[in-house]
Amino acid sequence: MSADTPISPSILRPVGAAECWNVIRLATNNVELLLKENRLSEIPVQISYCSPALRTLPPLAAPPEAFAKMEPLVQRSFTSVNAIASAAQQGNPGGVTGALAGLRAVLQTMAEGFDPAVVAADIFVCPMHSDVLSSNAKTPCVKCGMSLLTRRIPYSFIYTAPGEPTIRLTATANAPVEAGKKIEVTVRMEKADKSPLLLADLLEIHTQPIHLLIEEPGLGDYHHEHPTPTTTPGEYRFSFTPTKTAPYRIWADIVPVTTGLQELPFVDLASSGNADAIEDQENRFTSTAGGYRFTLTLSGGERVPIKAGKARSMGITISDSEGKPTTTLEPLMNAFAHLVGFCDDYKTVIHLHPTGGDILDPKLRGGPSLGFTLFAPRPGFIRLYCQVSIGGRMLFALFNLNIEE
Repeated sequence: MSADTPISPSILRPVGAAECWNVIRLATNNVELLLKENRLSEIPVQISYCSPALRTLPPLAAPPEAFAKMEPLVQRSFTSVNAIASAAQQGNPGGVTGALAGLRAVLQTMAEGFDPAVVAADIFVCPMHSDVLSSNAKTPCVKCGMSLLTRRIPYSFIYTAPGEPTIRLTATANAPVEAGKKIEVTVRMEKADKSPLLLADLLEIHTQPIHLLIEEPGLGDYHHEHPTPTTTPGEYRFSFTPTKTAPYRIWADIVPVTTGLQELPFVDLASSGNADAIEDQENRFTSTAGGYRFTLTLSGGERVPIKAGKARSMGITISDSEGKPTTTLEPLMNAFAHLVGFCDDYKTVIHLHPTGGDILDPKLRGGPSLGFTLFAPRPGFIRLYCQVSIGGRMLFALFNLNIEE
């Protein structure tokens, strides 16, 4: 899943020793995670979050005379940070490991100039107002009164594996799943204690607290829906028209407030029809939808294999029926496109957004080219759907990608 939540400004402008040490601890731990997954290309960005904190720390050391001893240590720490980034850029995991060990050694010496409780402190943040911070978990947000959550730095802004579901999802339909016939579906979401999951229990991601991703086993009929709450707490309703008489799976793309981690619980809708096998598994880099042509390009070219666990830049270009570039893409859930991929294990889902910030002005228009960073978490086949809005019409363009070990 895409982890495109923007980095909080407080990470880049820490105030106080506790905030500084918290950023350093989170960022260096994330480097270890990326190193373990051999995702070296993402390490330079992650380790860079240490730099503002390291610059801020020296005058905060106690007693004041420790400041003079702190400066050379900070310089040594920056040497290690640069070595980590350089080794990662060169694809040298051993170099990253050695430089990270050197950085930890310097940090251990620096920590001697601070209260151990400050060095190990957690920082708590409001899930709705990232500028509201506290070292006390029981302090409510001064803006909205919400309870604060333990601050985290996502270890990747390209892909993070969804957390183990803490939410149980069930579904009922008002009619059997039958091709061409609209059905109304009610989903119920419960917490681990079986209490209902309310909208207030979820963070809003790309304008919605709940994204339902719906697909059948043949990976040929994708729907993206946003249910509305019923009068029964924890129940949400939507409708869709399947094109196949087959079982359909519903994934709920949600982020509970209590964890701040994305989850993808799923449930199946039964059908009298059989589950189709996946057809047309050859790579497909062009697609048409609504009279528009969509072309997918990969960095390095189509002949370079896509590897599981390796980030790969790609682009999608859109043109009209006459071949003219399309520049009329409308903002759709704060983005000019949503790219959702279903893997052939019928479990793994990826959800990508174009590179760049959220599109907050509804008057803006985009295209013809959109950039994405693909990270396939497993080898095998992926069916990708590019969802855009043009002239008020929702269009879905289909692509096929085969991922190698």
